[in-house]
Amino acid sequence: MKKLIVLFLLTPALCRAQQVSQTDWEHFWQMRDSVRVTRNTARQRELVNRLYIGRASEGLIAFMRNKDGLDLQWLALLKSDPSFWDNLHLKKTLIDTAVRQLESQIARFRKMYPDFKPARSFLIVGIRQQGGTIRGNLSLIGVEVVLNNQAVTGDELVRMGIHEYMHTQQKRPDFQQINVLTSAIREGACDFVASLVTNIPAKTPYMNHGTAHEKEVWQSFQKEMYTRNNDNWVSTGNNPVLAAPDLGYFVGYRICQAYYDQATDKKAALKAIIELDYANVDAVNDFLKRSGYNGG
Repeated sequence: MKKLIVLFLLTPALCRAQQVSQTDWEHFWQMRDSVRVTRNTARQRELVNRLYIGRASEGLIAFMRNKDGLDLQWLALLKSDPSFWDNLHLKKTLIDTAVRQLESQIARFRKMYPDFKPARSFLIVGIRQQGGTIRGNLSLIGVEVVLNNQAVTGDELVRMGIHEYMHTQQKRPDFQQINVLTSAIREGACDFVASLVTNIPAKTPYMNHGTAHEKEVWQSFQKEMYTRNNDNWVSTGNNPVLAAPDLGYFVGYRICQAYYDQATDKKAALKAIIELDYANVDAVNDFLKRSGYNGG
């Protein structure tokens, strides 16, 4: 009888633990340790396939879809920069703590937004190309990219985890047709909701620059917001022509913040931000109008 009581008490915690998976992170290091003890390339490749790819979580499987030769890519990355992986492995404690905190913040998100759709988050080790993305209702965080930035703390990883989780709740637009305004609000909404849920501010270059130069950023943004020049505002990379990368995130954040601040019913405002139809240009334009945002 005591065993049944213990299992009953543990069940809620076990269910919560299923929201965030770090098994791929753990499997990666088991694979790497095995690869390091042999110089036989064929054997190394077999180990990558058996110990990492062959044990992939649902999230890693989604990441690998439509990608060829990943075993050779991972093997090449391990061999080309061993010190990078040594340094990344030192962040195990940070990952363990962040996973527990992310579980807690997802539970808080669910309470704040009762219409929450089922989703899961996966901390994976990718091929050093993408920090965060989603595949349907799966949120994927490439820790080898995210933690390569020395400024990223455990708190920032948690905030980013909620940002990606928020994407799983949004309506998806046609990314071939999306304009700058839609892109900015879509990404800014994730930053705003992540900060609202976690109380962790986004300490990013775009937030720092945008806050200091808000009027100028808004004036520049207005010139392109109905175009499809998304590369100038969202996922810009380190383009030296731009004042700062990804300033669309900042503008979108401020629009969502303004919408939320002016609302008397905060619960309804949060629901409206999450459920905005990005495939509907009129809905996006109306959201901007109702926010009252005008550059600060």
